[in-house]
Amino acid sequence: MKNIRKQMWGVFRKLHDKRKRIVGKLKGYPDGLPPKTRRRIVLSMLFVFAVLALYSFAKAVHDIGRNDGRKMRTSHAGRVELPVKPESTPNIIPYIYGTTED
Repeated sequence: MKNIRKQMWGVFRKLHDKRKRIVGKLKGYPDGLPPKTRRRIVLSMLFVFAVLALYSFAKAVHDIGRNDGRKMRTSHAGRVELPVKPESTPNIIPYIYGTTED
């Protein structure tokens, strides 16, 4: 049992170290780029985000009130029946409105 546990921790450490190395390389990649190139990348990402945000906003505004040419049907909901809970104390007899019993 201890041998399997040691092997699993060894595998975990190897994967963790490999992940740390990959993340470190990816974090260090933009530092090697010239400032002009970094600025272009950031501005292009900002442009793509702005275009997509404006498109989704314009689409939502355009779709407000559209019902494929149908009118919205409104009607009265009617009478809502609410349940009546009896009192928990035995000394009070609940009076349910609308019954014929006194």
